[in-house]
Amino acid sequence: MKKGAKKPFRSAIVGCRMGGGHAQVMAGIEDYQMVAICDLNEELAKETAAKYPGSKAYKDLTTMLEAEQLDVVAVATPNDSHARLTIQVAEAGVKGICCEKPMSVSLGEAKAMVAACKKNGVSLIVNHQRRMSGPMVRMRELIAEGALGDVYLIRATNAGDVLSDGTHAVDSVRWLAGDQDVKWVLAQVYRNEPPAGEPKAPGYHTSGGYRYGHMVETGAMAVFEFASGLRAEVLTGEMRFPGRQYQDYEVIGTKGRLWRQGDRGEPPVQMQDEQGGGWRTMPLPESYKARRDMVESYRAFVGMMRDGSPHPLSGDSALKDQEIVMAIYESARTHARIDLPLKQDAFPLVLMVGEAGG
Repeated sequence: MKKGAKKPFRSAIVGCRMGGGHAQVMAGIEDYQMVAICDLNEELAKETAAKYPGSKAYKDLTTMLEAEQLDVVAVATPNDSHARLTIQVAEAGVKGICCEKPMSVSLGEAKAMVAACKKNGVSLIVNHQRRMSGPMVRMRELIAEGALGDVYLIRATNAGDVLSDGTHAVDSVRWLAGDQDVKWVLAQVYRNEPPAGEPKAPGYHTSGGYRYGHMVETGAMAVFEFASGLRAEVLTGEMRFPGRQYQDYEVIGTKGRLWRQGDRGEPPVQMQDEQGGGWRTMPLPESYKARRDMVESYRAFVGMMRDGSPHPLSGDSALKDQEIVMAIYESARTHARIDLPLKQDAFPLVLMVGEAGG
């Protein structure tokens, strides 16, 4: 350790499938030291721990928290366990928690997570990492510079369900809108009835009408309006635009439009404006090309934990994402426009399906 350098944070992950990426990122930053790996699959935990010399594998979170004096824990388990595990870790005396998205499966749980972290002096971030990427940073700069004139619509489309994947779209739209407050949400969702007796999926692939341990819909579409009057459209699942890539974003203004054609789109950012000629590539500064979103997030997390520096992925920001996501479901359930703040703390999709079945 260099003279004057601060001790690295003793770090751990819970859940190796998604957590493996978190471990790899932390291991590459000198402010973190991977010391523990936890997964219900003990063999997977051991395999992952073997990649990080000095780290120990655990099958049980409580055992790990009691045995290790941890500073940072990445919670990367199935969605339905995020709230419970985050609260448990917060009460164990850590300095920071990075929770995978979505932060929970209801607004009530998300509020409890934020409250538990604040009560225990724990820094909380949620992994809506796309806003930390070079293309997204550049798009927000271009919007702020007036390159599109007055922006009046942002559109996001992607595969997957609103809670698991739409949460990224909602966060990215909020980022591109300058993190304005949302006034209202109007939405519709539909859910195909799963085959009788089909097992409920705890992981990535949908089965039994479930995914990551929670109920999911088949398709959804939503419109919401920001404080400035700017509107956003989010299309997910079978309502997404055919042929578009995962997490495709458009920003439309009075003088032109920007397009990020998905996570693997090339070029990363394109623009149409008054110059004509169709889409043209918007060059990124070399420093932006080199940005790695999760690396940038974990570097910023150091400042948040050590001196309270603001973080773009804070728990408070994620709580706003969660409120919009749940308002989408609540609007579909009640067939009404939902004015924020949302008053429904339960998961509206479960209520909706229950009401339809009743």
